[in-house]
Amino acid sequence: MTTDTFEDELRSLLHHTADAEGPAYVDVDPNSVLTSGRRVIRRRRMAAGAGIAAATVSLGLVGFAALGDGVRRAEPLPGSSTNGSTSSTTGTVSVDLARGADAAPEGGAPDGRPAVRVTVDRVTGRVSYSVVRDGAFVPAGTDTMPTSPQAATWVSPAGVDGLVVGVVPAAATELFPVWAGDAPGSTHTMEPLGSTSYQAFAVWHTGKAGDTDLAGLDWSDGDTVYSSLGLPLPSGRSGGAVAFVDRALGLFGIIEEGTTSTKSLVGLPADQVPVLMAGRARSGSALMDNTVLLVLPAGSQGVDAVPSKGATLESVGTSLSTTGDTIVILRVTAPSDAAGTGLKRVTWTAPGGSPGSLEAGSGL
Repeated sequence: MTTDTFEDELRSLLHHTADAEGPAYVDVDPNSVLTSGRRVIRRRRMAAGAGIAAATVSLGLVGFAALGDGVRRAEPLPGSSTNGSTSSTTGTVSVDLARGADAAPEGGAPDGRPAVRVTVDRVTGRVSYSVVRDGAFVPAGTDTMPTSPQAATWVSPAGVDGLVVGVVPAAATELFPVWAGDAPGSTHTMEPLGSTSYQAFAVWHTGKAGDTDLAGLDWSDGDTVYSSLGLPLPSGRSGGAVAFVDRALGLFGIIEEGTTSTKSLVGLPADQVPVLMAGRARSGSALMDNTVLLVLPAGSQGVDAVPSKGATLESVGTSLSTTGDTIVILRVTAPSDAAGTGLKRVTWTAPGGSPGSLEAGSGL
Protein backbone atom coordinates (compact mmCIF):
# COMPACT_ATOMS: atom_id res chain seq x y z
CA MET A 1 0.00 0.00 0.00
CA THR A 2 1.38 3.39 -0.97
CA THR A 3 1.48 6.32 1.41
CA ASP A 4 -1.05 8.28 -0.70
CA THR A 5 -3.59 5.42 -0.60
CA PHE A 6 -3.25 5.07 3.19
CA GLU A 7 -3.82 8.79 3.76
CA ASP A 8 -6.91 8.78 1.48
CA GLU A 9 -8.48 5.89 3.42
CA LEU A 10 -7.69 7.48 6.81
CA ARG A 11 -9.24 10.79 5.75
CA SER A 12 -12.42 9.01 4.60
CA LEU A 13 -12.79 7.14 7.92
CA LEU A 14 -12.41 10.31 9.98
CA HIS A 15 -15.08 12.17 8.00
CA HIS A 16 -17.46 9.24 8.40
CA THR A 17 -16.98 9.09 12.18
CA ALA A 18 -17.48 12.82 12.59
CA ASP A 19 -20.74 12.75 10.61
CA ALA A 20 -22.06 9.85 12.68
CA GLU A 21 -21.28 11.38 16.14
CA GLY A 22 -22.02 15.02 15.35
CA PRO A 23 -25.64 15.08 16.68
CA ALA A 24 -24.42 14.06 20.16
CA TYR A 25 -22.58 17.41 20.54
CA VAL A 26 -25.27 19.78 19.27
CA ASP A 27 -26.50 20.74 22.78
CA VAL A 28 -23.08 21.58 24.25
CA ASP A 29 -23.04 25.18 25.54
CA PRO A 30 -19.73 26.92 24.70
CA ASN A 31 -20.16 29.29 27.70
CA SER A 32 -20.47 26.33 30.02
CA VAL A 33 -17.25 24.90 28.68
CA LEU A 34 -15.45 28.23 29.18
CA THR A 35 -16.83 28.63 32.73
CA SER A 36 -15.71 25.14 33.70
CA GLY A 37 -12.29 25.91 32.31
CA ARG A 38 -12.03 29.04 34.42
CA ARG A 39 -13.01 27.11 37.55
CA VAL A 40 -10.22 24.63 36.95
CA ILE A 41 -7.71 27.42 36.46
CA ARG A 42 -8.92 29.24 39.59
CA ARG A 43 -8.69 26.10 41.73
CA ARG A 44 -5.19 25.45 40.51
CA ARG A 45 -4.17 28.98 41.38
CA MET A 46 -5.71 28.66 44.85
CA ALA A 47 -3.87 25.41 45.41
CA ALA A 48 -0.62 27.05 44.39
CA GLY A 49 -1.33 29.96 46.77
CA ALA A 50 -2.00 27.56 49.64
CA GLY A 51 1.32 25.88 48.97
CA ILE A 52 3.14 29.22 49.14
CA ALA A 53 1.41 30.18 52.39
CA ALA A 54 2.30 26.84 53.96
CA ALA A 55 5.90 27.24 52.93
CA THR A 56 5.96 30.72 54.42
CA VAL A 57 4.59 29.51 57.75
CA SER A 58 7.15 26.72 57.84
CA LEU A 59 9.97 29.20 57.27
CA GLY A 60 8.59 31.40 60.01
CA LEU A 61 8.72 28.53 62.47
CA VAL A 62 12.36 27.81 61.64
CA GLY A 63 13.75 31.20 62.59
CA PHE A 64 13.78 34.96 62.34
CA ALA A 65 15.27 37.09 59.75
CA ALA A 66 14.01 40.80 57.26
CA LEU A 67 12.73 44.27 57.22
CA GLY A 68 8.97 44.33 57.88
CA ASP A 69 6.70 46.69 56.03
CA GLY A 70 5.53 48.42 59.20
CA VAL A 71 1.87 47.80 58.29
CA ARG A 72 -0.37 46.64 61.10
CA ARG A 73 -2.09 43.39 60.09
CA ALA A 74 -5.77 42.64 60.53
CA GLU A 75 -5.70 39.26 62.25
CA PRO A 76 -3.84 38.80 65.56
CA LEU A 77 -1.96 35.59 66.17
CA PRO A 78 -3.42 33.23 68.77
CA GLY A 79 -1.97 34.07 72.15
CA SER A 80 -0.75 37.52 71.08
CA SER A 81 -1.59 40.76 72.82
CA THR A 82 -4.63 42.69 71.68
CA ASN A 83 -2.48 45.18 69.81
CA GLY A 84 -0.22 42.63 68.12
CA SER A 85 -0.93 41.28 64.64
CA THR A 86 0.48 39.10 61.91
CA SER A 87 0.26 38.20 58.23
CA SER A 88 0.30 34.57 57.07
CA THR A 89 1.67 35.59 53.68
CA THR A 90 4.61 37.70 54.83
CA GLY A 91 5.18 36.31 58.32
CA THR A 92 5.28 39.74 59.97
CA VAL A 93 4.18 40.46 63.53
CA SER A 94 3.60 44.00 64.78
CA VAL A 95 2.91 45.43 68.21
CA ASP A 96 2.38 49.00 69.41
CA LEU A 97 3.83 50.28 72.69
CA ALA A 98 2.66 53.43 74.43
CA ARG A 99 3.48 55.01 77.75
CA GLY A 100 0.50 55.73 79.94
CA ALA A 101 -0.07 59.26 81.18
CA ASP A 102 0.67 58.13 84.74
CA ALA A 103 3.87 56.26 83.79
CA ALA A 104 6.30 59.15 83.75
CA PRO A 105 10.00 58.37 83.94
CA GLU A 106 11.18 58.50 87.53
CA GLY A 107 12.27 62.06 88.21
CA GLY A 108 10.38 63.47 85.23
CA ALA A 109 6.83 64.42 84.26
CA PRO A 110 4.80 63.05 81.33
CA ASP A 111 5.96 64.95 78.28
CA GLY A 112 4.38 63.28 75.27
CA ARG A 113 7.25 60.93 74.49
CA PRO A 114 6.13 59.06 71.37
CA ALA A 115 4.37 55.74 70.99
CA VAL A 116 6.37 53.18 69.02
CA ARG A 117 5.58 50.25 66.71
CA VAL A 118 7.80 47.18 66.51
CA THR A 119 7.48 44.89 63.48
CA VAL A 120 9.27 41.55 63.19
CA ASP A 121 9.53 39.63 59.94
CA ARG A 122 9.77 36.00 61.01
CA VAL A 123 10.92 34.88 57.57
CA THR A 124 13.82 37.26 57.09
CA GLY A 125 14.69 37.99 60.74
CA ARG A 126 14.63 41.78 60.48
CA VAL A 127 13.04 44.17 62.96
CA SER A 128 11.72 47.59 62.01
CA TYR A 129 10.77 50.39 64.38
CA SER A 130 8.36 53.27 63.81
CA VAL A 131 7.38 56.22 65.99
CA VAL A 132 4.37 58.50 65.91
CA ARG A 133 4.91 61.89 64.32
CA ASP A 134 2.08 64.22 63.39
CA GLY A 135 -0.41 61.47 64.15
CA ALA A 136 1.15 58.80 61.91
CA PHE A 137 3.82 56.12 62.28
CA VAL A 138 7.04 56.92 60.45
CA PRO A 139 10.18 54.71 60.16
CA ALA A 140 12.68 55.14 62.99
CA GLY A 141 15.24 52.39 62.46
CA THR A 142 15.85 48.73 61.72
CA ASP A 143 17.69 45.90 63.40
CA THR A 144 18.11 42.12 63.19
CA MET A 145 16.73 39.52 65.57
CA PRO A 146 19.13 38.08 68.16
CA THR A 147 20.92 34.88 67.17
CA SER A 148 20.59 33.49 70.70
CA PRO A 149 17.10 32.65 72.06
CA GLN A 150 18.05 34.37 75.35
CA ALA A 151 19.63 37.49 73.87
CA ALA A 152 18.21 40.99 73.43
CA THR A 153 18.66 43.78 70.91
CA TRP A 154 17.68 47.45 70.81
CA VAL A 155 18.09 50.80 69.08
CA SER A 156 17.85 54.45 70.11
CA PRO A 157 15.94 56.06 67.22
CA ALA A 158 17.92 58.94 65.75
CA GLY A 159 16.51 62.35 66.50
CA VAL A 160 13.97 61.03 69.03
CA ASP A 161 14.47 62.21 72.60
CA GLY A 162 14.05 59.83 75.50
CA LEU A 163 13.36 56.53 73.74
CA VAL A 164 15.02 53.13 73.49
CA VAL A 165 13.12 50.33 71.75
CA GLY A 166 14.01 46.72 71.11
CA VAL A 167 13.30 43.02 71.47
CA VAL A 168 13.86 40.68 74.45
CA PRO A 169 12.97 37.02 75.06
CA ALA A 170 9.33 36.31 75.88
CA ALA A 171 10.42 34.92 79.27
CA ALA A 172 11.68 38.32 80.45
CA THR A 173 9.78 39.72 83.41
CA GLU A 174 12.25 42.44 84.43
CA LEU A 175 14.67 44.69 82.53
CA PHE A 176 17.81 46.32 83.92
CA PRO A 177 18.99 49.17 81.69
CA VAL A 178 22.56 50.37 82.20
CA TRP A 179 23.30 53.90 81.04
CA ALA A 180 26.51 55.50 79.88
CA GLY A 181 27.19 58.44 82.17
CA ASP A 182 24.52 59.73 84.53
CA ALA A 183 21.43 57.51 84.68
CA PRO A 184 18.23 59.31 83.64
CA GLY A 185 14.81 58.71 85.12
CA SER A 186 13.11 56.00 83.08
CA THR A 187 10.11 53.73 82.76
CA HIS A 188 9.50 50.82 80.40
CA THR A 189 6.83 48.53 79.04
CA MET A 190 6.84 45.15 77.24
CA GLU A 191 4.34 43.43 74.93
CA PRO A 192 4.40 39.89 73.43
CA LEU A 193 5.27 39.63 69.73
CA GLY A 194 2.55 37.25 68.64
CA SER A 195 3.54 33.59 68.54
CA THR A 196 7.27 34.35 68.45
CA SER A 197 9.50 33.57 71.42
CA TYR A 198 10.22 37.29 71.90
CA GLN A 199 8.52 40.43 73.14
CA ALA A 200 8.95 44.06 72.22
CA PHE A 201 9.97 46.65 74.78
CA ALA A 202 10.26 50.40 74.95
CA VAL A 203 12.13 52.48 77.53
CA TRP A 204 11.12 56.12 77.89
CA HIS A 205 13.67 58.24 79.73
CA THR A 206 14.35 61.85 80.61
CA GLY A 207 17.56 62.15 78.59
CA LYS A 208 18.14 63.79 75.24
CA ALA A 209 18.96 62.10 71.94
CA GLY A 210 22.73 61.91 71.52
CA ASP A 211 23.39 62.77 75.17
CA THR A 212 21.97 59.69 76.91
CA ASP A 213 23.01 56.25 75.69
CA LEU A 214 21.92 52.79 76.80
CA ALA A 215 25.23 50.99 77.41
CA GLY A 216 23.73 47.60 78.16
CA LEU A 217 20.64 45.69 79.16
CA ASP A 218 20.24 42.72 81.50
CA TRP A 219 16.98 40.86 81.99
CA SER A 220 15.46 38.25 84.30
CA ASP A 221 12.83 35.54 83.98
CA GLY A 222 12.22 35.68 87.74
CA ASP A 223 14.76 32.97 88.54
CA THR A 224 17.90 33.71 86.54
CA VAL A 225 19.40 36.95 85.25
CA TYR A 226 20.88 37.10 81.74
CA SER A 227 23.07 39.54 79.88
CA SER A 228 21.91 41.05 76.59
CA LEU A 229 24.04 38.39 74.86
CA GLY A 230 21.92 35.67 76.48
CA LEU A 231 24.58 34.55 78.97
CA PRO A 232 23.46 33.64 82.50
CA LEU A 233 24.95 35.95 85.12
CA PRO A 234 26.02 35.06 88.68
CA SER A 235 22.71 35.19 90.52
CA GLY A 236 20.86 33.63 93.43
CA ARG A 237 17.34 33.35 94.79
CA SER A 238 16.13 33.43 98.37
CA GLY A 239 12.41 33.39 99.01
CA GLY A 240 10.90 35.91 96.63
CA ALA A 241 14.14 37.83 96.03
CA VAL A 242 16.50 37.34 93.09
CA ALA A 243 19.93 38.99 93.21
CA PHE A 244 22.60 39.23 90.51
CA VAL A 245 25.90 40.82 89.51
CA ASP A 246 27.09 41.80 86.05
CA ARG A 247 30.80 42.62 86.15
CA ALA A 248 30.94 43.45 82.44
CA LEU A 249 28.37 46.23 82.85
CA GLY A 250 29.41 47.12 86.40
CA LEU A 251 25.97 46.47 87.89
CA PHE A 252 24.44 44.44 90.70
CA GLY A 253 20.88 44.38 91.96
CA ILE A 254 17.84 42.84 93.65
CA ILE A 255 14.44 41.97 92.19
CA GLU A 256 11.60 41.47 94.65
CA GLU A 257 7.83 41.84 94.46
CA GLY A 258 8.03 43.61 91.11
CA THR A 259 10.53 46.18 92.41
CA THR A 260 14.07 46.42 91.10
CA SER A 261 16.97 47.97 93.02
CA THR A 262 20.36 48.26 91.33
CA LYS A 263 23.71 49.82 92.14
CA SER A 264 26.86 50.51 90.17
CA LEU A 265 30.11 48.64 90.76
CA VAL A 266 32.07 51.32 88.95
CA GLY A 267 34.58 53.09 91.16
CA LEU A 268 34.45 50.60 94.04
CA PRO A 269 37.90 49.63 95.38
CA ALA A 270 38.88 46.09 94.46
CA ASP A 271 38.94 45.00 98.12
CA GLN A 272 35.54 46.50 98.98
CA VAL A 273 32.57 44.14 99.25
CA PRO A 274 29.61 45.45 97.21
CA VAL A 275 26.52 45.84 99.44
CA LEU A 276 22.97 46.80 98.46
CA MET A 277 19.79 46.98 100.52
CA ALA A 278 16.16 47.05 99.40
CA GLY A 279 13.69 47.91 102.17
CA ARG A 280 9.90 47.74 102.30
CA ALA A 281 7.80 49.18 105.12
CA ARG A 282 5.05 46.92 106.44
CA SER A 283 1.59 48.43 106.12
CA GLY A 284 0.28 49.52 109.52
CA SER A 285 3.48 48.45 111.23
CA ALA A 286 6.61 50.05 112.63
CA LEU A 287 8.74 47.33 111.01
CA MET A 288 10.71 47.17 107.77
CA ASP A 289 11.46 44.07 105.70
CA ASN A 290 15.00 44.46 104.41
CA THR A 291 16.74 42.41 101.73
CA VAL A 292 20.51 42.83 101.83
CA LEU A 293 22.79 41.72 99.00
CA LEU A 294 26.51 41.04 99.42
CA VAL A 295 28.78 40.15 96.50
CA LEU A 296 31.63 38.00 97.82
CA PRO A 297 34.62 36.50 96.00
CA ALA A 298 34.13 33.18 94.23
CA GLY A 299 34.50 30.23 96.60
CA SER A 300 33.43 32.12 99.73
CA GLN A 301 31.42 30.02 102.18
CA GLY A 302 30.32 29.72 105.80
CA VAL A 303 28.37 32.99 105.73
CA ASP A 304 26.88 34.01 109.09
CA ALA A 305 25.25 37.20 110.33
CA VAL A 306 24.33 38.96 113.56
CA PRO A 307 21.33 41.35 113.51
CA SER A 308 21.38 44.80 115.05
CA LYS A 309 19.53 45.55 118.30
CA GLY A 310 15.78 45.25 117.76
CA ALA A 311 16.20 43.49 114.39
CA THR A 312 15.61 39.85 113.50
CA LEU A 313 17.62 37.83 110.98
CA GLU A 314 15.05 35.85 108.97
CA SER A 315 17.31 33.94 106.56
CA VAL A 316 20.69 33.76 104.85
CA GLY A 317 20.85 32.52 101.26
CA THR A 318 24.12 31.85 99.46
CA SER A 319 24.89 30.85 95.89
CA LEU A 320 27.86 28.49 96.17
CA SER A 321 29.75 29.70 93.11
CA THR A 322 33.32 28.56 92.47
CA THR A 323 33.78 30.34 89.14
CA GLY A 324 31.99 33.68 89.57
CA ASP A 325 30.93 36.02 92.36
CA THR A 326 29.24 34.43 95.35
CA ILE A 327 25.81 35.97 95.88
CA VAL A 328 24.60 36.34 99.48
CA ILE A 329 21.00 37.38 100.22
CA LEU A 330 20.09 38.19 103.83
CA ARG A 331 16.49 38.81 104.93
CA VAL A 332 16.13 41.06 107.97
CA THR A 333 13.18 42.50 109.87
CA ALA A 334 14.10 45.79 111.56
CA PRO A 335 12.38 48.81 113.13
CA SER A 336 11.46 51.42 110.53
CA ASP A 337 13.46 54.09 112.34
CA ALA A 338 16.61 51.93 112.63
CA ALA A 339 19.66 53.12 110.74
CA GLY A 340 21.48 50.95 108.24
CA THR A 341 20.61 47.47 107.05
CA GLY A 342 19.50 45.98 110.36
CA LEU A 343 22.69 43.89 110.49
CA LYS A 344 25.43 44.32 113.07
CA ARG A 345 27.96 41.98 111.51
CA VAL A 346 28.38 39.54 108.62
CA THR A 347 31.21 37.00 108.55
CA TRP A 348 32.40 34.40 106.04
CA THR A 349 35.33 32.23 105.08
CA ALA A 350 37.15 33.48 102.01
CA PRO A 351 38.90 31.25 99.44
CA GLY A 352 42.04 29.78 100.99
CA GLY A 353 40.48 29.73 104.46
CA SER A 354 41.05 33.34 105.51
CA PRO A 355 38.22 35.00 107.47
CA GLY A 356 36.20 37.90 106.06
CA SER A 357 33.81 40.25 107.78
CA LEU A 358 31.75 43.43 107.49
CA GLU A 359 30.56 45.60 110.37
CA ALA A 360 27.66 48.01 110.67
CA GLY A 361 28.87 51.51 109.88
CA SER A 362 31.85 50.11 108.00
CA GLY A 363 30.55 48.94 104.65
CA LEU A 364 27.42 47.24 106.00
